[in-house]
Amino acid sequence: MNPLYVNARSQIKASQNVKVLQQGSSVLVRVIADKGGGQYEGSVAGVRVKLHSQNPLKAGDVFTATVNLNKGKIEITPKSESGISFLADKVIVEAQGQNQLQNLLAKLGLAPDQLNSHIVLQMKQLGMKLDADLIRKLHSLSLRFAGKEKKAAELLTILKDKGLELTQSQILSLLNLLEAGEEGGEEDDFQKLKIINHKKGWIFLPYEIIEGSCNEKIGSGIIRLLIGADKRLSKLNLNILINKNEYLFNLDFEDKKCKKVRCNFPTKESEKERLLENLAGKLSGSGAPEIIFAEKEQLEGSACQGEVFFEVGGRV
Repeated sequence: MNPLYVNARSQIKASQNVKVLQQGSSVLVRVIADKGGGQYEGSVAGVRVKLHSQNPLKAGDVFTATVNLNKGKIEITPKSESGISFLADKVIVEAQGQNQLQNLLAKLGLAPDQLNSHIVLQMKQLGMKLDADLIRKLHSLSLRFAGKEKKAAELLTILKDKGLELTQSQILSLLNLLEAGEEGGEEDDFQKLKIINHKKGWIFLPYEIIEGSCNEKIGSGIIRLLIGADKRLSKLNLNILINKNEYLFNLDFEDKKCKKVRCNFPTKESEKERLLENLAGKLSGSGAPEIIFAEKEQLEGSACQGEVFFEVGGRV
């Protein structure tokens, strides 16, 4: 299950009158159904969500709670006057789907199309403010790159976050360089990458795999590192193109530890579980990450497509 993330009010232009949960907000929580294993279907501030609780809940429970935004995750702490006794004091809220993103785009006056959605998800991953005018500009610029609109939107958003602007031909050249399987770029492209990589955010490291005995190129790919303002690694994306097959890996880090590995590679459905078990065995031990097989589109590029956006419509 994808963790629920929110963008605080400060990340959305106030002029758009979009309301989101705030730190310390009071919300009314209703438990709708028990899904088993500590998973529940519920309603928070009138919005259908998933709940995860170590404490037993039952359908029909209603209580008020205080909101805590912890590293993008929503935690709700039941208030003592609610009359529900909890052994632990937090319930984790998780998104039901991407409908909230579509609703937000509509409220911002933006078409809820795939390109706008991708731009917003990329902005969310980078912690950028959701400026409707900027999203429109990025959308318009992305349409100039026929057949590469989504990748262009991603790169344009990353460059904007770094405070960099390139010409259309320069961006196209970089897109080609950053695509697995493309031949090596011009020296000027690598100089631009040095400038891009010097600033916080996504860092791009193209590489080639060389067969030692014959010095022949047999594969290529990109290592992508997301470095936050605290200079810590939060994501590592690795794609490998070898023998015309592509292997994708996305590693999520928290407090300098890898917490989750999402991957996608060519395999038969019947072999998938065994291969994941083999990979888990190599990473076993204390603090071993969760390993998931994900859809290819969720892992491509910056893997922002796997982000979950949640907006609940203000205070209760």
